[in-house]
Amino acid sequence: MYVCICHALNDKKVKAALDQGATTPASVFRHHNCQVQCGKCVPTMRSMASEHRATFAQQTAAAAAAAVAVAATPVAAPCCGSALPEPANAEAVPAYAIAAE
Repeated sequence: MYVCICHALNDKKVKAALDQGATTPASVFRHHNCQVQCGKCVPTMRSMASEHRATFAQQTAAAAAAAVAVAATPVAAPCCGSALPEPANAEAVPAYAIAAE
């Protein structure tokens, strides 16, 4: 669907500009190297920008909630309530003495 007939800007081009950081109709026009002509598209672009911001805020909130959920997941404690077992090669041997195991 064409949003701006004067510059042949369709909704995909406007959404692409919004995805790349445009936040207002003026910044959408700057993104496409043009200026507003008749202005009939400005209210539509404003509503598209508003919807884009709302969608972005929801996605950001969902990602933050997912990160909090992952961080809040309890880590299973090792068996017997003790610390992790010592590795088998825990002796004090200089590192250059061990080739490979």
